[in-house]
Amino acid sequence: MSDEVLISIAETVVVASLGLSLVLLALILTLFFKKTVEVEDQIAAPGTQFDGLRKMWGNGPLGRWMRVVNIFFYFALRNLPHIGPKMESRLVECRRPLSLALKMWATVPVATFGGLMFLFFLSGWFLETVE
Repeated sequence: MSDEVLISIAETVVVASLGLSLVLLALILTLFFKKTVEVEDQIAAPGTQFDGLRKMWGNGPLGRWMRVVNIFFYFALRNLPHIGPKMESRLVECRRPLSLALKMWATVPVATFGGLMFLFFLSGWFLETVE
C-alpha cells in the first residue's frame, strides 16, 4: 500500500473512532447508566466503599462516568491473584452472584470505549509519524 492510502485509512479511523466513542460515551452516561445503577444496587451494600463512592460522586455527568469506571475496574480486576481480594474486600461486603447480562452491561460499553480511544490515539500517532 502506498503512503497516501495508509494516511487516508488512518484519517478515517481517527474520525470514525472519535465519533463512535463520543456517541458511546453519551449512551453510557444516559441510557446504559440504568444498568450500572442496577449493578451498584446489587453489589454496594450500605457502608461499603461502593456506597460511599456513589454518594461522593453523585449523579452528574462526571459522577456517572466515575461510577461506571469504578464498576468496570471492579469486574476487570477482581480476579487478579494479589490485587483482587484486597480490592474486593474494600469495595463490597461479599461477592454476590450477578447475571452474565448485567456483567456485560457493566463492562462491554466501557471496554469498547477504551478500545475506540486506543484506536484514535494510535491512528493519530501514526499520522504524526508519517507526515
